[in-house]
Amino acid sequence: MTGSPSSFLDSLERGERDAWLAAGHVSHWQAGEVLFREGDGAASALLIVGGLVKIHKHTREGDELILSLSGPGDLLGEVSVAQAATRSADASALRDVEAVSVPVADLRALLARQPRIALALLELALARLRLADQRRLEFASAESLPRVTSRLLELAERFGVAAEDGTLAVEMPISQEELASWAAASRESTARALRTLRELGLIETHRKRLVVRDAAGLRRHASRV
Repeated sequence: MTGSPSSFLDSLERGERDAWLAAGHVSHWQAGEVLFREGDGAASALLIVGGLVKIHKHTREGDELILSLSGPGDLLGEVSVAQAATRSADASALRDVEAVSVPVADLRALLARQPRIALALLELALARLRLADQRRLEFASAESLPRVTSRLLELAERFGVAAEDGTLAVEMPISQEELASWAAASRESTARALRTLRELGLIETHRKRLVVRDAAGLRRHASRV
């Protein structure tokens, strides 16, 4: 992995991690299966141990909107700790998923025993608020290139594997159409953005594989939002 933003699990100390994992039970989903659907009761929080999850919604017209991708160490459903809630989006396995499910009552008891975990949850909530603000700025931009670049950079930083030559390789978990949805861009403008980034020598695209040749260059284009 690269020096990507730390996950929720990374923010916990060893004893806290062990206590969290011990408080729940392990569940598995195969690629393509649905972990939960929008409107389901949020009776537990899910800590992803392995695999990759797509968080998405559907418009009234049936179009899919990808909100985020979650991988090992990420937490889903933490808002249920503070209040009774329902799932705000669908979650589907892009790859086989293993996750630790902790019922709300057990999670609240865990926080009483391990109060520093509550601080980690607060930091997670604040980080997601900052990300939501950043995405609103991105969506206000008329240009697709910075939005597509930002999503590629996120993939590379979260899921990329560094090579000795300094490049980052990512086994692409989503199609070009899904990338367009995630970037709030059309398929045509996403294709143009990818072509531009290839011509600039910043990336290489292969079937189901992305190679980032110049991460710093990608960051400059992403910062144009």
